[in-house]
Amino acid sequence: MITADDVTLWLGLKPGSVDTQLGVVVDTVNAYVAGLPIIANAPAETAWPDDVTLGATMLAARYWRRRNSPSGVEAITEAGAQYVARHDPDMSRLLRLDGFTRPAVG
Repeated sequence: MITADDVTLWLGLKPGSVDTQLGVVVDTVNAYVAGLPIIANAPAETAWPDDVTLGATMLAARYWRRRNSPSGVEAITEAGAQYVARHDPDMSRLLRLDGFTRPAVG
């Protein structure tokens, strides 16, 4: 499972510098990832693999960035609106989402 400190470090912030709402985000992501087949089908005492932990941290960071952009707009520049990405293929690969399957031989 991930912690709020994991996410703050990923975001480049000092641990403990973010309000308690990050705990809600982390709890939500931990519950979601725990229900994914890659984790749900593993023995309960098994630690999350590093790739799943990184994917969960990335997901929590994206949710945290969305807190101030409910419509998905992150910034408005002279080039137009910049949006928080809806899909992240790297995170999908790490968490084995969206039909991603690892390459296999045979």
